[in-house]
Amino acid sequence: MLKKILPWLFIALSGAAVAQPKTVAIANFGEHPALRAAINGFKGELTRQGLAEGSGVVYDDQHINFDRTLIPQLLTNAQSKKPALIVAVTTPIAQSSIRVVTDKSIPIVFMSVVDPVVAQIVPSWQAGSATYAGATLYPDFDASLAFVKQLLPQARRIGVPFNPAEDNDRTNIAEMRAAAGKAGLEIVEVGIDGPNDIAQRLQSLKGRVDALFIIQSNLLQTSLPVIAATAQRIGVPAINTLDTPVRNGSFLAAYAVSYEQMGAAAGRIAMKVLNGEKPASIPSWRPGPKDYTPLISRKQAAQWNVTVPPALSGAVID
Repeated sequence: MLKKILPWLFIALSGAAVAQPKTVAIANFGEHPALRAAINGFKGELTRQGLAEGSGVVYDDQHINFDRTLIPQLLTNAQSKKPALIVAVTTPIAQSSIRVVTDKSIPIVFMSVVDPVVAQIVPSWQAGSATYAGATLYPDFDASLAFVKQLLPQARRIGVPFNPAEDNDRTNIAEMRAAAGKAGLEIVEVGIDGPNDIAQRLQSLKGRVDALFIIQSNLLQTSLPVIAATAQRIGVPAINTLDTPVRNGSFLAAYAVSYEQMGAAAGRIAMKVLNGEKPASIPSWRPGPKDYTPLISRKQAAQWNVTVPPALSGAVID
């Protein structure tokens, strides 16, 4: 009788020892190369730390094509999966999750957020909240504008569009104002309320600025073709905080933070949370100098008669 029982006991114990994969719900604002790079960096970090997709973790990876009206539905759906963790991608998603995700036992890791303190997601840069911790895109505009001045030494006035309704955008503008004087530049701000306003508002900068600088803005970064075309019409080069429009030859340059590195940082934070560390004990990650990469389009440099200084020659791409 004992011989008959033992094999079944072994099978039962073996099945119990196999851990079920953790569910991680990714609530993404919209499909965009930068945000996808962040998500890939996040997933890659979890894989490196032993949570392979499909066996150690399964992802419920959803986006809403930047439609704000669908944010509550996105987050409610993520919560309904009863995940071990929700990843809130961008400031609007993270801010809305505070209200929409009512199950406060679910920790939330944010990423692609510029200033989580101003956005009231966490109480300070030194600590998370009871349920929130994450990785940011907090800009280093001292370095960004120094790059602009190095590339365009004759530039004096830089046009900077922004969305006044976005916390991220307001933080960016405040940081740019503080950094501009150090770089010997003047910032000419232009408020943009929606995608249909972009071309007309940027047209108002014609003859008033030497270049455009596009900040980390959900509104602007999803409208780069319109911005590139308008920059051509008003006769000035455009510089971005993402490298995609430089790689396709529509922008002159970028001083870009690596979204993949930022996503990997969020992945490291997620692993701490999944391993039992309280979000409140985890400071928000912000990019350092090694997380930025300058990039310059050879095609655009030729168009705008820009002589790339030797120190930046390694940043030039065809």
